[in-house]
Amino acid sequence: MDVVQDWAAYFLGSEQAAFITYSPYLYRFYNAASTIKSWLLPLIDQVIRKPDLATIALLLVIVILSLKVLDMLWQTVVFWFKMARRLLFWGVLAALGLWMWTRGPEGVWEDVQYWSEAWGKEYGYWKEQEKVARLAAQGRNYGGKQQRPVGWF
Repeated sequence: MDVVQDWAAYFLGSEQAAFITYSPYLYRFYNAASTIKSWLLPLIDQVIRKPDLATIALLLVIVILSLKVLDMLWQTVVFWFKMARRLLFWGVLAALGLWMWTRGPEGVWEDVQYWSEAWGKEYGYWKEQEKVARLAAQGRNYGGKQQRPVGWF
């Protein structure tokens, strides 16, 4: 911090040669800063004198900052989700390409046929199990015989 203060004193000191060298740039900065200061000081003064406005302004600043932080977090989540989706897409594409490269088109076709038959058999088995469970829940045996009612009636 001392270094910054030393350089600020060096640049802003009126007797120094640096002030003469950088005065055109500093003059523009000084004009802009004084214009902003002349616009903001009456507003700041009003807020300081009326605590109600100061409280509302502070709450407004807190809400705006929290919304900005939430927006940054949302953008981070969206970025990672997009990156994961792209990695998944390109990984699957690379895996399919490697599969095609190692097995060849005929081998891939044989694999697809084998797995479609295996999954078709499993689907048929579980569809039959679901049908049996549905009929059992309705109070019927799978053979079509009615069960004797249980209970008072």
